[in-house]
Amino acid sequence: MNKWVALFSLIAANLVQQPAPLVRTSSGLVRGRVSENGRFYQYFGIPYATVNETNRFQAPLPPPRWDDVFEAVDENTRCPQRMVGSVVLGDPDCLKVYVYTPVHAKPLVRLPVMVYIHGGCFFEGTGTAFLYGADYFVEQGVVFVGVNYRLNVEGFLCLGTKEAPGNAGLKDQIAALKWIQENIGAFGGDPDNVTVFGESAGAVSTSFLILSPSARGLFHKAILQSGSTLAPWGIQHDPIKTASSLAKEFGYDTKDPYEIYSILSNKSVHELISAIKYSKHRNYITAETLFVPCVEAALPGESPALPAPPADLIRAGNYSKVPMIIGFNDNEGIYFVAKDYGNSLKEVDTNELFQPDLEFPSEEERNMTAERVRQHYFSSDNEEKITDMVDLYSDLHFKMPAVFESRLYSETTDQPIYYYLFKYGGYINMPKIISRMGFLRGASHADELFYMFKPHAFPLPHRYLENSMIKRMVSLWTNFAKFSDPTPKKSALLPLRWEPSRESNPVALVIDKSLTTAPMWDEAAVRLWNETYTKYRRRHYGFGHYSDLSNDV
Repeated sequence: MNKWVALFSLIAANLVQQPAPLVRTSSGLVRGRVSENGRFYQYFGIPYATVNETNRFQAPLPPPRWDDVFEAVDENTRCPQRMVGSVVLGDPDCLKVYVYTPVHAKPLVRLPVMVYIHGGCFFEGTGTAFLYGADYFVEQGVVFVGVNYRLNVEGFLCLGTKEAPGNAGLKDQIAALKWIQENIGAFGGDPDNVTVFGESAGAVSTSFLILSPSARGLFHKAILQSGSTLAPWGIQHDPIKTASSLAKEFGYDTKDPYEIYSILSNKSVHELISAIKYSKHRNYITAETLFVPCVEAALPGESPALPAPPADLIRAGNYSKVPMIIGFNDNEGIYFVAKDYGNSLKEVDTNELFQPDLEFPSEEERNMTAERVRQHYFSSDNEEKITDMVDLYSDLHFKMPAVFESRLYSETTDQPIYYYLFKYGGYINMPKIISRMGFLRGASHADELFYMFKPHAFPLPHRYLENSMIKRMVSLWTNFAKFSDPTPKKSALLPLRWEPSRESNPVALVIDKSLTTAPMWDEAAVRLWNETYTKYRRRHYGFGHYSDLSNDV
């Protein structure tokens, strides 16, 4: 009988995750859990700041304090967001970090820290292990931190007033970086070696953090995956118009920021998010109402996250100059074209594809530009236009903004910039598979994430067929965090040295079944969009801010 009891106890002990060591933070003691494989400690859901009704649309308040031990085991907190249909889920008290640290870290050795800013077009997503399980990163000897930040209206209502100055979500991210500086040493991390990285809206956020005076000194390297501050969807060009359009959904027609605040502040987060409507062919990055970062008005006593247009800050060299990785996937547009058009398209009106970052002085010039775009992308006699639309979305929303932004960075920094193009099509390119465009070669937006993270929400048992690519991607990223060089030496896994580039068309690492190098971008597409944006880029960013982006490349 005793043998059976001992056996049962052993099995039960393996089924219940063991507690991780106590860690003292600035708020009090926290206790996490040992991962299921026993290789790292998980401290999930630690508050790094506070949000309540008093600062709903403002910068976060300091984190709470506690006297007892805080059980850091909450895997599922997310900021309020639309989930399925009109269902809005999430907890307004969502400003939490998710810390992973290796079990066998040496006591006196501080490990590099990697901080991940999640994507989701600034209106959805979470920094939890739901999608972004950091198992592979931590097994390479880094401390990993995932971050939640406020989304949508509560994160990015930008009225230029004390009550809603703008960029609360960016200020959340800055507060998280400050918390990391103060506390990560207790988890074995090195506060003097912090790499911030993100994909999509997370990459846009990372670039804004590079530009933000409030984030100076809080990180030391950056990785931008498929996102730029110059993307049409990456910044509010007319934040009062955006807020006013939401107020109209509640029956009010006003552009007065104080009236708008009075209207919106009396609505629940569920009401605010549910009121945002989407029209045909306008979802996600092409949506007509997008609450995203803004250039803030100068307000007494306020520290803006973004005090001027991005291009102006970069041109002036007024940003954190750190080593960077910048890149994108070859078929970024797949996921978003599928959202807007499905997987078949016969008729195209290129006029409707222009975004609010373009302003035309006349209908004639708009039509002439639309015809140039049509000739470049849709001139073939092929009846099916879906793949052409994927090319256009990829260029307009991801590749060209990265071209323009990275060129500005390269002209004003003395730090290395590594460029990449991810075009691997494997068994776990999940966004492409979900979009039902598996017939296209290459990689959709966000496909690379499944070769970096281990989602805890779904098993993906066939990921074991992709162990080599997973090891390759994670090694490149963690090498950069450790050494500021993604390939410090050649190996069987990384047989090619990835060099930084300063050429007008940078030499990029092409990540496919094998590693090669090639020019970063297509010259003809760059000419088309450079000429278009040189002539017609919107210069006014609201609250009196202007930007001069002529002669970008």
